[in-house]
Amino acid sequence: MSVKSNNNDFLSFEIDKELFGINLNSLNQIIESPELTKVPKASDLLEGIIYHNNKLLPIVNLQNWLNIENHGIGERNNVLVIELHSEEGVIDAGLKVDKVLEVVHFEDEEIEKVPEVGNGNTKYIRGVSRYLDKFIMLIDVEELFTEKELETIKQSRDVKAEDTLEEIALGDSFVNTYLTFTLGKEKLAVDANKVVEILDVPNITPVPGSEAHLAGIVNIRGSILPVVDTRLKFNIDITEENEKITTVMVLDVLVNGDEISVGAIVDSVTDIIEIDEEKINETVSLDLPFNPEYLKGVANVNNHFIQLMNIDKVFELKAIEK
Repeated sequence: MSVKSNNNDFLSFEIDKELFGINLNSLNQIIESPELTKVPKASDLLEGIIYHNNKLLPIVNLQNWLNIENHGIGERNNVLVIELHSEEGVIDAGLKVDKVLEVVHFEDEEIEKVPEVGNGNTKYIRGVSRYLDKFIMLIDVEELFTEKELETIKQSRDVKAEDTLEEIALGDSFVNTYLTFTLGKEKLAVDANKVVEILDVPNITPVPGSEAHLAGIVNIRGSILPVVDTRLKFNIDITEENEKITTVMVLDVLVNGDEISVGAIVDSVTDIIEIDEEKINETVSLDLPFNPEYLKGVANVNNHFIQLMNIDKVFELKAIEK
């Protein structure tokens, strides 16, 4: 699923230590780089295909496609699953990159246009900005491929691959996509299917007499949305560093069997990741600053432990019902 966000929110990543970013609205998932199946007589555009979410996914090596010289510094460890729009509809494709960093917001005035020099195609570059004391190239994925190249990508999904794809499908364990975020020093994740959108600094109206962790309500396109200060709910200290509200995740949660939308204040949204359900450890440490029932388990992702939220338990609030 793609997560709706501000049009100036970008997922930053590295290719051979160079920094790039794509708009978060174009991103569906981030997965670890899998073993590819080569497509016979395929275009140089395609590095191969994988079996993902019960369908074939074409993979493009972005370093090769952008003609970035390979200095042997990086390793293609991640695939960004993106949505491309063609004349025939939406096409999913994977972009192979070195390392995913984090979600970054740039104001319009922080993005500078790249001057066109020579006959090179730079239409896919939305602009450049400064990030981590370096220039970051912001890519417009809708301008990355021509219509003919999109047709090549589309056709690759229909190719009759070898029996190895069936083996991959049979051996593929159940995976879920999660959105990771931070609360103080805690790194947590929520099922991405529960996330409706991400808001930047909305104007929250307090509700007199409500519970302390109910920050208030906001008006979202004519609908009233209750907003919970998740930091208070998780007993996270509010300091000068995180006192200013910067991000609200809009989530669909179950309250007494009814699905409602709730806003959750978090310090920052970081990644979209894929986790094998078999690798989730349901044994949760009791040494937590919050109720352990708020977690469905813990997963080790790239040698980092991430706590997975049981979002419906977190928002079992009578105040929300009102």
